[in-house]
Amino acid sequence: MHDPKMQLLLAVTAALCVIVPAARIFGRLATRIGQPAVVGEMVSGIVLGPTVLGALAPDFSGYVFSAAVKPTLYAIAMIGLCLYMFLVGLEHEYHPGSRKDKALPVVLSSAGVVVPLLVGAAAAWCIADDYRPSGVSLPLFMLFVGGALSLTAFPMLARVLQERRMMHTDFGGVAVRAAAIDDAAAWCILAVVSALFVHGSLLASWKTIVPSVLFLGAAFVLLPRLFRAPMEKAVREGQIGDGLVVALLGTVLAAGWFTDYIGIYSVFGGFVCGVALPRVPGFAPLLNVRLMQVVRCLFLPVFFAFSGLNTDLTGAMNGTYVWTLGVLFVAGFASKFLSSLAVLRSFRWGRGESVAMGGLMNARGLMILIFINIGLSLGLIEKELFSILVLIAVLTTGLALPLYRLHFTPEREEDARRAWAAKRVSSGSEPTAQPAGAAPPAAPPAGHRQHTGDLVGAPGSG
Repeated sequence: MHDPKMQLLLAVTAALCVIVPAARIFGRLATRIGQPAVVGEMVSGIVLGPTVLGALAPDFSGYVFSAAVKPTLYAIAMIGLCLYMFLVGLEHEYHPGSRKDKALPVVLSSAGVVVPLLVGAAAAWCIADDYRPSGVSLPLFMLFVGGALSLTAFPMLARVLQERRMMHTDFGGVAVRAAAIDDAAAWCILAVVSALFVHGSLLASWKTIVPSVLFLGAAFVLLPRLFRAPMEKAVREGQIGDGLVVALLGTVLAAGWFTDYIGIYSVFGGFVCGVALPRVPGFAPLLNVRLMQVVRCLFLPVFFAFSGLNTDLTGAMNGTYVWTLGVLFVAGFASKFLSSLAVLRSFRWGRGESVAMGGLMNARGLMILIFINIGLSLGLIEKELFSILVLIAVLTTGLALPLYRLHFTPEREEDARRAWAAKRVSSGSEPTAQPAGAAPPAAPPAGHRQHTGDLVGAPGSG
């Protein structure tokens, strides 16, 4: 068979036949040892890359992940990420109560972005001589590395809190709001970095910045007007018709194409579309049932594998490599943890709750992989530093739940839920509204919040 198109189809299909089961298996193994599935799925990508599969079975790896296959895998992964970030953006919701409720998440997220950004930038300065690509300015390199270390994975954190039935507590409310703000800030940082790198200076970046601002304005003005009525109709009828699904997919993919074209990548377009859609209670679960399972089981595993193909840990015992990993890990973990601890202690939170929050805010999950993959494709970092940042993603995410559980035993979680209920009853108000599409804590609907990259024990993802 000499048809090149058929040869490519066979190779891509073989790659998918390896990638999808591997992500599932490693995700299941991760949840068996009390870790989020994302940790196992990130590890599955590393195992399929040159570190393990490439070293043990180079001929097989060379066929399944050949140079001809990688561009197709990249296209599949980026389309999936655009859709994933759309669904993540759809779940961003903010329902503050008292003035203190309004202030604390903002202060926590601000500290959790600014401090790691500055500390991470300083760490990047320390390693710049060894790891900065020749065409990248030092300030831009520092900004990118600092931005990567400032991330918190909002989808993972929201899913953990839902699984633990902690969404409707003081702790859960503050955590999910702070992570949502943190996430949005990270994508803004990435958009600025991308524009600066592509155009060379802030002044010359107007070709990206002006279209970005116009895109944001158009999204927040037009999408609520276009989609509110059909979204409300879908909720009343209990199902989303094919016409609405096609309209949403077309809008998201068009936004992804536009943001790719102006140089800030499709994940930003997908995320903005999700955030800009009107908040119609009950719509997100309906849409998740239609879209999330395919995104979770097919597209995201391809992204993990593609990341793994760029992750080579065969030189991980090199002294410079280990030193760099240690510097960046300490900078990223300590800056997030200590800034969260300081903010919560200043708001008179207990030490145990503050430690738990510091752990969860360090969970970078899938989000940092998206961030650094874009940096790698732009040329802001090279493969060796990319590999180190992948390890940091695995390590910091792996530490999140153990630190949370140091304080929040099942008994303390129940105490927190009771305290929240008593507080709401005494104030005479109803419980704070769920984020759009969120399910009741005890019985989440099938398909809701099933983020492969950032969940704990979800069906189909471990």
